[in-house]
Amino acid sequence: MLKNLSQIIKYYGIPFLVFRVYYALERKTGLQKKKFKIRPWNSFGLVDLIARDVQSFYASIGKFFFEKGQVPSVHGYKMLERADKVLQNRFLYFFKHEMDMGEKPDWFLNPLTGKRANPNVHWTAIQDLDPEFGDIKYVWEASRFAWTYELVRAFAATGDSKYVEKFWELFTDWYEANPPNQGIHYYCGQETSIRMMALCFAFFAFFEHPASTDENLEKLLKAIGTHAERVEKNIQYAISTRTNHALTESMGIYTVGLIFPQFKRAKIWKRKGKRIFERIALKQIFADGAYIQHSMNYHRLMLQTMIWAIRIAQLNHDRFSDALLRQVEKATDFLYQFQDIETGRVPNYGPNDGAVIMPLNSCDYLDYRPVIQAAHYLLTSKKLYTEGPWDEDLVWFFGEQAVSVDAAQKPQGNFAFPAGGYFSFRGASSHGLLRCHHYKTRPSHADALHLDIWFRGINVFRDSGSYLYNNSGSLEHFFSGTNAHNTISVDNLDQMTAGPRFIWFDWIQTGKVEYIERGNRVFFAGEHYGYRRLGGNIVHRRSVEFYKDLDLWIVTDHLTGTGYHDLQLNWQFGVNNFEFNSNFANLKVGESNLLLYTKTSVQAKYSILTGSLKEPAGFESLYYGSNHESAAMQITTGSDLPVKFVSVIAPSDKISISEAEQGLTIHDVDSQSIIKLIQL
Repeated sequence: MLKNLSQIIKYYGIPFLVFRVYYALERKTGLQKKKFKIRPWNSFGLVDLIARDVQSFYASIGKFFFEKGQVPSVHGYKMLERADKVLQNRFLYFFKHEMDMGEKPDWFLNPLTGKRANPNVHWTAIQDLDPEFGDIKYVWEASRFAWTYELVRAFAATGDSKYVEKFWELFTDWYEANPPNQGIHYYCGQETSIRMMALCFAFFAFFEHPASTDENLEKLLKAIGTHAERVEKNIQYAISTRTNHALTESMGIYTVGLIFPQFKRAKIWKRKGKRIFERIALKQIFADGAYIQHSMNYHRLMLQTMIWAIRIAQLNHDRFSDALLRQVEKATDFLYQFQDIETGRVPNYGPNDGAVIMPLNSCDYLDYRPVIQAAHYLLTSKKLYTEGPWDEDLVWFFGEQAVSVDAAQKPQGNFAFPAGGYFSFRGASSHGLLRCHHYKTRPSHADALHLDIWFRGINVFRDSGSYLYNNSGSLEHFFSGTNAHNTISVDNLDQMTAGPRFIWFDWIQTGKVEYIERGNRVFFAGEHYGYRRLGGNIVHRRSVEFYKDLDLWIVTDHLTGTGYHDLQLNWQFGVNNFEFNSNFANLKVGESNLLLYTKTSVQAKYSILTGSLKEPAGFESLYYGSNHESAAMQITTGSDLPVKFVSVIAPSDKISISEAEQGLTIHDVDSQSIIKLIQL
């Protein structure tokens, strides 16, 4: 306990600890209940939230992405299927799982478990790990109002009133079931802010429709105003998390303060939201464009908040600093450099909670082209990709003329992002990502020296994903742990010590990083000291020798130090069609084959595991809440240190393996250094 406390102080600082203790005391003593009073909707009117009369309020409304009641033309984009399912109360959870909510949605139900959160308590009485209702994200998801964007898009495409009427039906039902500060949907300021964004979108999209009566619009504006109050009063907690919560919440109150200037606290929301948003963004986006949360999906969420905030500022003659715009440009290029252009996908790296806070297109959740295209256009007025469904975001944010701009695709290459600890490799038909980060901000996964490899659009050696945040059983710590990544574990322990949910102790420290590109060759070498806590001065050093024109990877792992230890090298397969024989595997990738050859300096056991709960091993999660069996190759040994592992990966026409002698031949390579690398 004392060790954990000392590490919290070391990593987060005394001010963080003092704030969290004070915050906990506020909740325990009931002070927060007094600060955030439950108010029945009929106990106050819109006039109580605004500075002047309602008519003046409407006259002062600022600019949105489109004029009130004048949605852009989005004919030609597919969106009706999803919107029509919303008409039947069938909602898409985490952009993957369709949930039938029945004749009338129960906003407090976890559809996965059938359990229900108590709707009649103050939000401060809610526990996010409460076994009464299970994973809180399943209770929250429908109340994020992502379905609002589906209805708006369908209305824009067809002009059919049924989509507008359905919005008002669902909104009114939610409104009546959720008075301010009562129940689970006010527990999280980020959830409140994301819903507030959707409500603003609906206000402008449906403003002039006959179903948008004065009564309905006033209810909607009351909800927006009370949501902004809830977020602003508790935003210091979001800041303390050092996550994207502070960005979404500050962006939310900035938006409401900017476009609805007649709310009584509008000036405060605008000023405070903008100040916090810019300050936090400049802290959270590293100098090289990587993001503080070490997650591709959270990187996308961050970029979505940037697009929304910067664009809404432009439209209302406000602006953010040039320093922020430069960082957003770097962050956009960072994501682009790791993207597979043909599929739009990026490595399934880091926490992945199924979040797309602005679903304004029909692309798959795994396709990152919409956000990269919109962010690039925001900053350059140019497109990266040729016309496709990812262009719909441009229509909503910038108008129909944005789609007709010519595309000028930037080159993708080999880049080091040392501040974020990411290193890219890109060759003729393969590309990859390697992680080597010296943590000064909160880690997410214990995955130092993880290597992600793609071949011809397929993530052949991949990250296992996240699955669920509120998980139990044998998979509780698997997805964030070391054995779910393409790296080495020692004594079957993670590279860091697991603490409470989302918390790691003994943060990974790294050193001696090299990254060199010379002609056809890219070389990386780095090391981490995560296992020094076991004694014996253990160091894991990994080098990657990549030959671009051959798509040839030679990965050398060297474990140095003293003492006897159990070691395990993991390769997570992203394909299920393969042959395995002793220390090599032949993976079928489309019409091609990719060979993996492994060798150790000591005797080792080579095995393939698929869906093993005992280990655990052999699982992959591409969408939140979705988990399927997928093979993993394990090379295990027990030995005194030092120990060396070598893995050679290349297309089958570049290397051949003699089963009889377990020999390796590399074709078309003149450099004898490659042969030397694999000689142990």
